[in-house]
Amino acid sequence: MGAITRIRQVSPYFLGFVAALFIAFMVIQDSSFTTLSQSGNSAENQEIATVNGEAITLADYERRVRDVLELQRQQNPNQEVDDETIRQQVFDEMVNEVLRKQQAAKLGIVVTPQQLIDVMMINPPEQLQLFKDSSGRFDIKLQQELISNPDRLGELLAQQKMPDEEIQRQVQQWKQTIFQIEDNVRSMQLQQSLGATIGAAASIPSIAAAEVQYKTDNSMADIQFVALSIDRVPDAAVSVSDDELKAYYEKNKEFYTQKRSRALKYLVFPQLASAKDTANAMKQSQRVAETLAALGTPQQKDSAFTSMMTSFNGQTTDFVMVNQVDPTAVTVLSSLAQGEVFGPLNTPAGITYYRLDGRREGVNPVVRASHILLPFGTNKDSAKAEAQKLMARAKKGEDFAALAAANSKDPGSAAQGGDLSYFGKGRMVPEFETAAFGASVGDVVGPVETQFGFHIIKVTDRQTTELKFSQFVIKASMSTATKQQIIARAQKAVDEITAGTAIDAVAKKLEVPVQETKLFTADAPVLSSRELTAWAFDNEKGAAIRKDVKYYGMVVAQVTETREVGIKPFEDVKEKLLLTLKQRKKLDKLAQDAKALAASFGNDTTMSVSTQSGVKNNGSLTGFGGEFAATNAVFTAPVGTVTGPVRGERAWFVIKVVSRTDANMAQFSKDRPAVMQNMATRVRNQAFYAWFQSLRENSEIEDLRNKRN
Repeated sequence: MGAITRIRQVSPYFLGFVAALFIAFMVIQDSSFTTLSQSGNSAENQEIATVNGEAITLADYERRVRDVLELQRQQNPNQEVDDETIRQQVFDEMVNEVLRKQQAAKLGIVVTPQQLIDVMMINPPEQLQLFKDSSGRFDIKLQQELISNPDRLGELLAQQKMPDEEIQRQVQQWKQTIFQIEDNVRSMQLQQSLGATIGAAASIPSIAAAEVQYKTDNSMADIQFVALSIDRVPDAAVSVSDDELKAYYEKNKEFYTQKRSRALKYLVFPQLASAKDTANAMKQSQRVAETLAALGTPQQKDSAFTSMMTSFNGQTTDFVMVNQVDPTAVTVLSSLAQGEVFGPLNTPAGITYYRLDGRREGVNPVVRASHILLPFGTNKDSAKAEAQKLMARAKKGEDFAALAAANSKDPGSAAQGGDLSYFGKGRMVPEFETAAFGASVGDVVGPVETQFGFHIIKVTDRQTTELKFSQFVIKASMSTATKQQIIARAQKAVDEITAGTAIDAVAKKLEVPVQETKLFTADAPVLSSRELTAWAFDNEKGAAIRKDVKYYGMVVAQVTETREVGIKPFEDVKEKLLLTLKQRKKLDKLAQDAKALAASFGNDTTMSVSTQSGVKNNGSLTGFGGEFAATNAVFTAPVGTVTGPVRGERAWFVIKVVSRTDANMAQFSKDRPAVMQNMATRVRNQAFYAWFQSLRENSEIEDLRNKRN
């Protein structure tokens, strides 16, 4: 029966599986819709993007968005789905998919039917091992049968007396699921093949590079050092002129490249209920309360409440333990008889009305407990003796939370004073469950032996009451009139900005704060809005727009800066240049002090000397990073000597090499094949990502979503 149970659950399982593939591998395909895409409907042919001239159609895009949204909602039914974020993720992955296919075609990479068979049927990874027997073992024969012959699923379900209509639905859904699996596996294999090809081409290190890396990885030193940090020199002690900054910029500007970017100033008009809207909600609540109060019998109130549930989109909560219900609601519901109605009650959600639909005791009891865990370790008797000592201390009244924090080897609960929160039967191992449910609130029991070790358990609460209730909320929602007023106010701002009034002046007049973005690129949506970002890149400096932006409200934005691909202008890098030149001038000021420090190293007892063991030539010293000049000096100075002052990026260093173990280069000669293989693997793991990023940046990708009619 284990396999049949798995079959009944296969559809929701695969929804989760396909969603996981989307997230883990950033791949979406939809070959199962090939027939539909040839139907000739306008949406099938309308382009929403081109990638190096290859089109992505509106129909494919919308279908894939719909599929992902459905998966998200099924996985998290109570969580709001961010439609815009999902749309952008789908768009990006469809672009990536086209790029991968284009590059695979250029390189002659194909995914063969045999590769798909190997993954899906012969050697499936764990996440594809779908059908297991009652003992949990993977039933590969059943899986192979159902993938190769999907109609076999119908025969198996018929044996379980499932209605014919439901069998047809399950079989059809199973066939669609197989298409989805095949598409995702094909994309996974294509990406892996591309990764292997690109990685192999980029991961052939030279012997010289391998030697340098081997020396860095296998040479270590123990040192003493003193650092003169630029923090000793106040900013006021150095000055940098504009001429110096410009001269440095001209000499080094080739290193300050920029992508295409934009900056905005914007005003936010929050879309909130007005005072009038709030007053209307209160009046509505008053009418509800008066209606309920005027009804004479509980049956009449119950009937009216049911009708109001429909009007106000109320919800019913099935039997749930009182500890899982909001304490305010518990207080109200505990005082009601079954079927009785209560309200209004002001809650964070709004003006709330409740009805108690049911109360029961002892069906699904839960306890709350804390524990101290001592694993057996190498000596079970010793662990038990220690547990007994802790048990005795707890029994005498010592603070259990403090004992757990100091002694429990369960790190998750120890940090919470041993608290495991509430749990019902079947959640814990049998020995632990029996002890916890057999104790009274406040009891400390143990040591209890389980497969994990010895437990000392304190029961802190017990709940046996479950409540079933209905509720509806009357909220102060924004009326159409209020929304129109907000839109009109925002549009007036756009009109004035477009007519030439500065956005800062408009903001001051409307008493709305003006905000400003930093320069952003097209791949980093501003205000998390793809549409606003696309608009910014489609317009020139000075353009303004009114846009409804999720999580912000009505936004009025103006393009204030535009940058195209090339060298960053001087003004954009001026602050960074100023910091660099100030650091250099501070180092110059410390040069004489550094020389004196080197001369007195070891003789001046007031000198603050740091000691560090296991130093490598990787630029890292205690308190300093990126100081490669200093760590290089460690491996070039003779052992036992003190270096002259070494000029770093943010400090001068005087270093004494106490001891050093240099890499055994004779061993390198013996291990060279393995060393070069490890180095190749390291490079290969980074190569595909860097290559693909560069490929995308240099491809002609046109996003037409905001331009289509």
